[in-house]
Amino acid sequence: MAIAKIAMSTESPVMVVPSTSMVPTLNVGDIVIVKGVDTSTITVGTIIIFRSPSGSIDIIHRVIGITKQGDKLYFQTKGDHNPGPDPWLPGVPAENVKGVLVGKIPYVGYVTLALSGPRGYIMIGFLIFLMIVFEYYDSRKKTTPKTD
Repeated sequence: MAIAKIAMSTESPVMVVPSTSMVPTLNVGDIVIVKGVDTSTITVGTIIIFRSPSGSIDIIHRVIGITKQGDKLYFQTKGDHNPGPDPWLPGVPAENVKGVLVGKIPYVGYVTLALSGPRGYIMIGFLIFLMIVFEYYDSRKKTTPKTD
């Protein structure tokens, strides 16, 4: 992954789409390939990956406007499936941009999404339980003498 970070000029070269905000362009479970760029080269219509101005999550949305205030650049963004633009004013600061979308692999990220959080822990626990049960059943089957 370190090589990918260097090659793509970003800390997050691969991400999984977690929501429907970019449908039909990006679907839940798509893996996106991200490339870091000079933010002055970003244009309206570009899909960017950025840290929300509140600093809590990474978001993948399309640039719908660009504003410059003094020497600072801001991007107004919107998810393709969302009814309105994102609420941050004057926009997403350029320093929050992690990169731009350069490719996607459809639906492969579902495994990552499925195994995250409490549901994932339950699923992993259930799979371990099934492995133990099958192993026990298989070992009993091998030790039971055959009667002819």
